[in-house]
Amino acid sequence: MMLIHWLTLLLVVAAYATSGDPTRGHNPLDFLLGQIHVLTGCLLFILVLARLVVRFISPLPPVTNTAPVLAAAKAGHGLLYLFMLLTPLAGWCKLSSKVSDFDAILFSPPLLAQPSPWLHQLGNAHETIGNLFITLVGLHAVAALVHHYYFKDETLKKMLPH
Repeated sequence: MMLIHWLTLLLVVAAYATSGDPTRGHNPLDFLLGQIHVLTGCLLFILVLARLVVRFISPLPPVTNTAPVLAAAKAGHGLLYLFMLLTPLAGWCKLSSKVSDFDAILFSPPLLAQPSPWLHQLGNAHETIGNLFITLVGLHAVAALVHHYYFKDETLKKMLPH
């Protein structure tokens, strides 16, 4: 799970760093960044699905804090999972509404022929959803640091290589 966690972060950072409209480029570098953005979004979605499978079949590490902190952690993790799925789905809807075919370096993701009005709106919200997701990732990192420096528990150390 630790490896999946850090691979997820790497993909999130790569997707965020290459964000922008992948269908519009002013030069070859812009097009390459768009391809990387779509590729990392697709890989992130697949990795999150794998992560959910692992999470359901593997026990969670023991909790070291009290009920209010546990409730906040569960809510925060639930939101992270929701946004890890929703952000790439919204991007897929957005891409589908702009083009009928897209080369994402290693493959061409299957695109929707005619996104429904609801899916079109979801696609239009991709940037906002992505920014909310990045905010949650930042709060997640702050929470890990609070655990480490304020609560002085083992929460952060559980996710670091030994």
